[in-house]
Amino acid sequence: MKKLLLLGNNCHVDELIKEAKNRGVYTIVTDNLPVEQSPFKAMADEAWDISVVDYDVLEKKCKEEGVNAILCGASEVCIKANKELCERLNLPFYANQKAWDITNDKLAFKKACIECGLPVPQEFVLDIDLKAEDLAKITYPVVVKPTDSCSSIGLHICQNEAELIEGYKDAYEKSESKQVVVEAFVAGEQVGFIYAVVNGKPHLNAAGDDCACKDDAERRVFGASPTKHMKLYDEKLKAGVDKLFELLEIKAGTAGIQAITDGENIAILEMNYRLPGGKFPGEKLICDVMLDNALAEDTNPQPAPMNGQLFSYAIWLKPGKIAEVKGLDVFQARPQEFNVQPFRQVGDVVEENSGMRQVFGYIMFFTDLAHHGEYIDLINNTLQVLDENGQDLVCRYRFEKGYAV
Repeated sequence: MKKLLLLGNNCHVDELIKEAKNRGVYTIVTDNLPVEQSPFKAMADEAWDISVVDYDVLEKKCKEEGVNAILCGASEVCIKANKELCERLNLPFYANQKAWDITNDKLAFKKACIECGLPVPQEFVLDIDLKAEDLAKITYPVVVKPTDSCSSIGLHICQNEAELIEGYKDAYEKSESKQVVVEAFVAGEQVGFIYAVVNGKPHLNAAGDDCACKDDAERRVFGASPTKHMKLYDEKLKAGVDKLFELLEIKAGTAGIQAITDGENIAILEMNYRLPGGKFPGEKLICDVMLDNALAEDTNPQPAPMNGQLFSYAIWLKPGKIAEVKGLDVFQARPQEFNVQPFRQVGDVVEENSGMRQVFGYIMFFTDLAHHGEYIDLINNTLQVLDENGQDLVCRYRFEKGYAV
């Protein structure tokens, strides 16, 4: 019997366990948390209390236990651990080094897009010296972000020179490589495209629209799938995306591309070569392709058409320590209407200006456009995330004229 080690308690691990068990694979989940804080451990055949970054211990344990494959969900820390352990143990890892390097470097990825004829935002030249002549050439607003960050850490939308200087210094400090991107801010709606690579060919598996907070464009709150911009995608992106996958030599796994559009023009923002950060109706396919690669199997998973309307609500939190969560069970008890995906747990400390790490989780609901407001109201009136003083940390939003307010 094959043995699959899953790293951490992150998004998609539950689906990976379920599909692996359907194949007759023995499943193990490891992290340094008790089962109460890592509930996917209870789903697996076995659980280890070893941190995912304790590489030496995990390498030894995998050899002793005869682990054949290693996977993880949507966690940057776990993905790095996944790659490291696969290399140490000579096990399959879905990402080739070229694609891994380019998709984890925003500047290199942008150059790859240009080479493939894909539209990207205008870039401005600036370094940590913040020279007056370079600053004078910049047209506002601009986006500033580290080339190697994730979860919107160090990302700033700057309206003037003072904001740019402050944002650049912050992005520089949060970049491991000390490289920062400064590019034109493109107003519009963000669109996400998720691909499953089946037998070496990319297939568009899901596509959805994001809605930002009206007062903070960095904060994405609501989402809807499928996207209403497929015609624009087919006309302006599809051919270039196919070239991009070929250039990156991507033969396995799953990837997501973020773009932004005003309804007429569209530009590529970034690419994540990993499982996406949220659940969606096409989750089974991307888990199947990841399992095929890790287990050296070929189940020939079949891409399906994008059907059904799905909405999502990202629950953003104010800074504080989570002491109690109320109301989540209401949605968990209605699986035909809601899909609940919490990231944060009791005991977690939420820090200010920590990007997507301020998101408690996602609540997804299946309805039509005419009724989605009723579901948003229900979530706002039901869910509470309380701190140690009984104060509610939830930032509540409503949908209004294309924005979250």
